[in-house]
Order: sequence, then C-alpha cells, then structure tokens
Amino acid sequence: MNDQQLLAQAKQLDPAALRALHQRFYEPVARYIRFKVGDPHTVEDLSGEVFVRVIQGLKRGQAWQDSPQGWIMGIARHVVADYYRQRERMSEVELSDGLAAAVETSPAHQAALNERKRLLEQAIQQLGDEQRDVILLRFMEGIDIQGVAKAINKTPGAVKALQYRALRALAELMQDFSLEGALSEE
Repeated sequence: MNDQQLLAQAKQLDPAALRALHQRFYEPVARYIRFKVGDPHTVEDLSGEVFVRVIQGLKRGQAWQDSPQGWIMGIARHVVADYYRQRERMSEVELSDGLAAAVETSPAHQAALNERKRLLEQAIQQLGDEQRDVILLRFMEGIDIQGVAKAINKTPGAVKALQYRALRALAELMQDFSLEGALSEE
C-alpha cells in the first residue's frame, strides 16, 4: 500500500490502515524518543501518546501531505517537548545500541570504538535542540530533508543549514575531545 492509499484509508479510521501506520512507524518513533528520553517505561508511554495524537490528527482532518514519516516524527518531537515542559528537567540521553554497530574485534579495538561512541554522545548532547533533532532525524532515522523540515516545522533550506552547522560543530567537538585525550595521556 503506498502513502496516498494509506492516507485515504487512515483518514477513514480504517483499523487495518491504522494498524499499518503503527507497525510501520512505531520503531522509528520509539528509537527517536529513546534517544531523547532514555527511560524505557517513559519511551513506551510517549510512543503510545504519539499514536494517540496521530489518530486525533486524522480525526481533525490533519495529516501528511508528502511524507507520513515526517508528519509522525513531527508529532513525536512535540510529544517529547511537551514531556520536558511538564517535567521542567532534562535527563541524560542514551544512544541506541544500533547507532555505532561494531564488528567483533580485539578488546583494544572494541574499547576504542566504545570511547568514540561515548565522545559522540557527549558531542551530540552539546548541540542545540534544533541541531540535535536534525542529526537524530537525518542520520539515526534516515528521514530525508523534506521529512525533517515537516517534522521540525522549518523550510528545507533551514534544515540543510542546521545540518551543516551541526555537523561542523560535531567535527570541532570531536576534534577537541581527541586533543584533550591526547594531552591527558602525556
């Protein structure tokens, strides 16, 4: 079923179409929320809230134009923002295990990969919210520029600029971390 057929059936609140939406997008939504929140129980609750809002949006006649993934991930982003607004605190962020999948090698190589992953986590946490969202949506979830633009309510040009600045900032942060590590080893 293509996106337009899915949309037509979902707008009618067809159970099969709603189930297809859930099956297709639950994992990306949960992965995104897991990165932003970390706590498995909260991830489950917020992921469920996303799909409640999807159904509410469909009932109101709001739905995707081009990208169902962009629309749903935009809802996920708002759910996470609402969660933090209600809690007025920021929690530690965990990267999914699949982000830096490593080939089984020597313990020294594995330790070096784990250290790079840890440094990347620290670098991503130092980005601004919008830059962090663009990096997560583009590279962890694989959403195209148009979908990310829809999800964060920006133009595609703004998403490209945010992505460029975020990647440049990550490169600088990773270089700084490497220099700090080299200096501390001396």
